[in-house]
Amino acid sequence: MHIVFLLPEYYNKPIGGYRVVFEYANRMVSKDFTVSIVYPSFLFFWKSPVRRKLKMLFYFFYYLFLPRNGNNFWFNLDKRVNNMYVPIFHKKFIPKSDVYFATAVETAFVLNSWKHIEDKNKYYLVQAFEDWDWGRDFVLKTWRYPMHKIVISEWLAGIARNLGESYTLIENGVDREGLFSYIPYEEKKPMQVAMLYHKQPLKGCMDGLRALERVREKYPELRSVWFGSAPKPKELPSWVSYYQQPSIEELNRIYNESAVYLAPSHSEGFGLTVGEAMVCGCAVVCTNTGGFLTMATDQWNALVVPVKDVERMSDAIIKLIEQPDVRFFIAQNGHRAIQRFTWDVAYNKFEKVLSNHSHK
Repeated sequence: MHIVFLLPEYYNKPIGGYRVVFEYANRMVSKDFTVSIVYPSFLFFWKSPVRRKLKMLFYFFYYLFLPRNGNNFWFNLDKRVNNMYVPIFHKKFIPKSDVYFATAVETAFVLNSWKHIEDKNKYYLVQAFEDWDWGRDFVLKTWRYPMHKIVISEWLAGIARNLGESYTLIENGVDREGLFSYIPYEEKKPMQVAMLYHKQPLKGCMDGLRALERVREKYPELRSVWFGSAPKPKELPSWVSYYQQPSIEELNRIYNESAVYLAPSHSEGFGLTVGEAMVCGCAVVCTNTGGFLTMATDQWNALVVPVKDVERMSDAIIKLIEQPDVRFFIAQNGHRAIQRFTWDVAYNKFEKVLSNHSHK
């Protein structure tokens, strides 16, 4: 069986949604599926604002002269996976396949428009409620397309149910080679908070910074360690260390040394780093945005606070500093609970969907 994944563009930096596709692709080729991942240079070009148009044009010419990394880039993608770089999504550039997967609202729009492909061969891997570029109405329109939908969290499943759409829920795995707990809870640094940095405002990083500043008013010795794919933000104070695209060893050390992991997002389809932090024994403080709640239960394996509530966020961190027993309880429960989120479990469900397709 040949599977084609349509990704919205090529990125040479880590992205959670792309990691999910790559995890599935690796496992699929090991089971003798043929997998192609297709990246366009131009997608929704005429609908895009000027800045986005310029970005697409820049990278189109950039990669004409500087070849992309093929299968050897930030993710260890199996060389049997066929990476395809095309100017635009057009049927003459897309290989003939048994199943086609849209992976974002833009790719869902394109896939739905291809009348030469039967609807039964169209699938939509929904990883977030992507209303940040094209708006809520457009997102809901794509959810109503006649494609089989796979959603990655109960929150997204709830949206599908409310729309009267059928779906399959397959929660992501969070296990990752090189990430494991090796520093006991009581030996972690109680004054160190880890956090993912992302330029996108929806990630709530400035909320996180304000919450940490508020904690420092009471505990000036507090330190924070941030990591992300973007360059170090200029506004970071001296007490925040930053790692750009850390190695797996560095990331494992950050999670293991930090007693607390802070996830201040305004919206998340799932939230892989929350799961990774639990794997490594962090006590998690996160917002009550839908995707996090797939893994996080307030007062049991996380402290869950309202989105954008900087005061509640800082109070939760202070509670974990001042009450080590609570911190250990939260971290231990998180570490135990997250064990069920494995890529083997996710892949088996994913393959079952494809198996059902082949028997139609």
